Amino acid sequence: MNQSATIFKSWVPKWGIRIMIFLVILPAVSMLAGYIGGINSAASYYGLDPTDIQYSIVLYYVGITSFFPLEKRFFSYFASKTYFLMSILLFTAINLLLYGTQNASLFFVLRFLGGAVTVAIIGITLSLLFSQFHSERSRVLGYAVFYGTLLSSNAFAYLLDAYIFQNYDYNVLYLAVVYLQIPGVVLMLFCLKTNFRLHTKRFPLLHLDWKSFLIYSALLSLIAYVILYGQYYNWFESLRIWTCMGAIMILLATFILMQQNRKRPFIDLGIYKYRNFRRGALLLILYYICKGDISVANSFLFNGMSLDSYHYAYIMVFNALGIAVGIGITARFLLGKRNMRLIWLAGFAFLLLYHIQMFFIFGSQANEESILMPLFFQGMGNGILMLSIVLFMITAVPESKSFSASLSGISFRFFAFTVSLALVSFMNLRQGSVHYHELGNTVTALNSESAKRLQLYENAAIAKGASATKAKVLAKKLLGKAVANHTNMLFARDYYYYMGVFIFFIMIGIALIPHLHFHFRKIGARLIPI
Repeated sequence: MNQSATIFKSWVPKWGIRIMIFLVILPAVSMLAGYIGGINSAASYYGLDPTDIQYSIVLYYVGITSFFPLEKRFFSYFASKTYFLMSILLFTAINLLLYGTQNASLFFVLRFLGGAVTVAIIGITLSLLFSQFHSERSRVLGYAVFYGTLLSSNAFAYLLDAYIFQNYDYNVLYLAVVYLQIPGVVLMLFCLKTNFRLHTKRFPLLHLDWKSFLIYSALLSLIAYVILYGQYYNWFESLRIWTCMGAIMILLATFILMQQNRKRPFIDLGIYKYRNFRRGALLLILYYICKGDISVANSFLFNGMSLDSYHYAYIMVFNALGIAVGIGITARFLLGKRNMRLIWLAGFAFLLLYHIQMFFIFGSQANEESILMPLFFQGMGNGILMLSIVLFMITAVPESKSFSASLSGISFRFFAFTVSLALVSFMNLRQGSVHYHELGNTVTALNSESAKRLQLYENAAIAKGASATKAKVLAKKLLGKAVANHTNMLFARDYYYYMGVFIFFIMIGIALIPHLHFHFRKIGARLIPI
């Protein structure tokens, strides 16, 4: 019997089920980086630094990662429809609290709890997705739909941010997410059968491993804190960073010892014995670091190309389209059991093409159309690599350990995502400083081009009615702004250049290392007779 028929009412079409699942999951996953298009707005609203807002994004990820093992127990205990409704109500309550508070401490706590509740929504929607496909294809197609929604949700978040931040206060974002959740949830509750269960056995909520959960949450939060704030506090020149590192070492050692001594560990560390899992984990980290951060080019897009928030959101639709195409093609290749290394090489090739095009796009001739194809290629690369690497990691271990492999995969994505945020900040500070000083040495009163540009700004200010004295002040400010914009453009070029080189070497490694490993083993067998 079709599993879907035991879950949804008989009159609900398959396409309707998939649309409902999409409507439910999109607002939840959008909150992972719901205000990434308005970090400065969020920082201003809460009276925080932009780095604090980045940390709140990462805390949402920490909540997802650390609560994932416990969610499995809650999922198997409650009736599925009841569990779904409870998750939605908790998600709504957290967003309403975020809407009503400007307290920074409460904001961080609610972001963490929001991530934990999002796991419940993701868990039940993934199970509903898997029920829609034949058992042999459910894992590939289910993950394809889920990761396609997750990656393309950024485009939706940018569009939502553009509308809200231009017309309302920042906190209306949380209210909008609540309203957007309503259509999908109402349809889902109306179409689901009353007493359906997505699990076969009901396990009592006894002996929940809260100690491991708290240690793992604290460990991930401290790791994220050190990575994001290390530069801010001058790394190991700060006692704060030394204290955090000491706590990380103690928590990590405690966590590993606890897992080795438990009959049912929070994470089965035995997965690290499998070579392909380790390879997949390394590749996932490398992919997340170099997957292409469009925010690096934001200064040029907004100032150099004069894009407003709406146009920026609209061009991101091409990125979402690339993700959908990339994931769709990859799912077909994986079901056809095509060579995994060729799939990875294709994905990184699209990312390399994106970085090369972005490197050459900065200039006076750039326009809105010139950015569309690079964004599409980036989406293609992300779609291909995310799905293929995640499934490679999960299938690299026995099925009994696949849950721990999924959890570890989320942890690696959290780590790499945090590192990528810190890397962009570091390169922005370092390369921006280098270029700013270089330009500062050339933009002087003795430089004829600088003098001409100042005079041009001064004449424009006078033409608009400014006095001669005020025109001089405005001209200097405008020149300083032009230097800052040019500095950001040079930093962005540097970023795309170095990431492009990094991707090239990753591709070389994927293509050659398996062959080198084979030849090294042959050489070793000859030198060391058995």
